[in-house]
Amino acid sequence: MTRLAAISTTLLVLAPALGLAAEPDKSAAPPVALKLNVSKPVALECQTKSVVVAENAANATNGQLKLTLVLKNDTSKPATGSWRIVGVGLEHTGSLGAREAKTCAEACPLRVAVDGNIELWSPAPKGVDQLAAGEKLLLAVVKVDTLALRATTFSGKEIESLEEGTCRIGS
Repeated sequence: MTRLAAISTTLLVLAPALGLAAEPDKSAAPPVALKLNVSKPVALECQTKSVVVAENAANATNGQLKLTLVLKNDTSKPATGSWRIVGVGLEHTGSLGAREAKTCAEACPLRVAVDGNIELWSPAPKGVDQLAAGEKLLLAVVKVDTLALRATTFSGKEIESLEEGTCRIGS
């Protein structure tokens, strides 16, 4: 099982127990598929829920998260780029947008996975098994077909927070 698959499985297992699983909005129009083109920024506007599980506290918040994604090199394998945090709702203190604000204000690394989904990393792509005690790692995945976002933040080898939601392509 790949690291990404293991992280995704962990999020899928924990999300319902933590109340992260949101009911789909059946009235909403189907999302437009996400396509990144070299040097053309794409704005994502997301509504997410997060739960911070570190320090025995399940602090849940929800709100808006705005990101910008830019593909820089589509000839490398995997294709790479950068992402940055544009904004986060004031009440959404558990969001990756609040927690990674300084680290990803200018740019953090982005990779296009083998399945075409977009991986957002902070501070850099690294395996959980390579983390030192207390070292932070964020991996968020944006599904290109549904614009669903799922994120896991680790502190050392322990899960610190989970976040999920749906995005739309902004202007």
